[in-house]
Amino acid sequence: MMKPDHIVIYLSGRCNLACPYCYARGVSKKTISAAALRSALSDFAAAKPGHPKFTILGGEPLLCRVRLDQAIALIRKHFGPGAPVHLFTNGLAFRKDEAKKLLERGVRITVSLDGRPGAGRPADIPNLPRALRKDVSVSAVVSPGNAGELLPNMIYLLGLGFERLAWSPDITAAWDAAALRHLRTSSKALLLEYLRRLKSGRGVWELANGYEAVALAARAEKPGPCRNLALAPDGAFYPCDKMLSGTEKQLRPFRVDADGGGRKKFFSLASACGFSSAQSMCPLAPWAAARFSTKSGPVPRGQAEARKLAALWLRAAVKAGLSSPAFRRLHGI
Repeated sequence: MMKPDHIVIYLSGRCNLACPYCYARGVSKKTISAAALRSALSDFAAAKPGHPKFTILGGEPLLCRVRLDQAIALIRKHFGPGAPVHLFTNGLAFRKDEAKKLLERGVRITVSLDGRPGAGRPADIPNLPRALRKDVSVSAVVSPGNAGELLPNMIYLLGLGFERLAWSPDITAAWDAAALRHLRTSSKALLLEYLRRLKSGRGVWELANGYEAVALAARAEKPGPCRNLALAPDGAFYPCDKMLSGTEKQLRPFRVDADGGGRKKFFSLASACGFSSAQSMCPLAPWAAARFSTKSGPVPRGQAEARKLAALWLRAAVKAGLSSPAFRRLHGI
């Protein structure tokens, strides 16, 4: 098993929204302590990861500004100014010029938006000027209820000024035959639109969740197993961030070291249940979210097919994009 090189940091489970599809609703509402954050990042540095990168999630990280600032400063201290730092936020708590300052510190920002108004949350983002939106990514969660609206939702987000888009299926929902049919038809329509834009060289958007897929395709390599670690608000490392809604009793036996030591127990359990990890649209994710929760239960039906459709869409878009100058320029190839 390869050594982890990516930490997903949960500063806290607190949030100013209550999105029904959020798999992290059960994450501890306490904020990670400064001492625990320092210790964890120091331990990760000592493990000498090959190409370290960091994602900061929640809850809503902007509700923990002091700890967010400390996390960025510690990453820069241990891993240098070039280490990738990615912040996921709902964007509603931005203060004036805050997004600009984060971008200037080299922090990549992704805002979680469902699409058009009425899809689950406001589309307006206070204190995120249109001039900055081309530098900010949008991640759209696609649910069975809006699975047929993938293309119009992406077009709507482009119209708001965003040029970096991603989508993924809701991992908490059951996908019945009708919803999967809508997703299949809608993702095909979106792919045809993306191919049309690639051919014309105009209006191509960056695949905000496609960096691993792009890098692997550019090097003609096959995807490998997950190389992530999750840092929870309790200051401990776990093998998957989708499990962090679990109770202390559920989670404690699966704590791992900063170098990934101890992950085998988690992946062996997943394998025994019929799930294996992957770097993109991981099929293990819905299992972990269902298995490690306060109401542990079976994986919602249709999850494997929904994630397979999303992975196929991404793979096809990347494959076509590699022959497009506009795509290669957007993705730094």
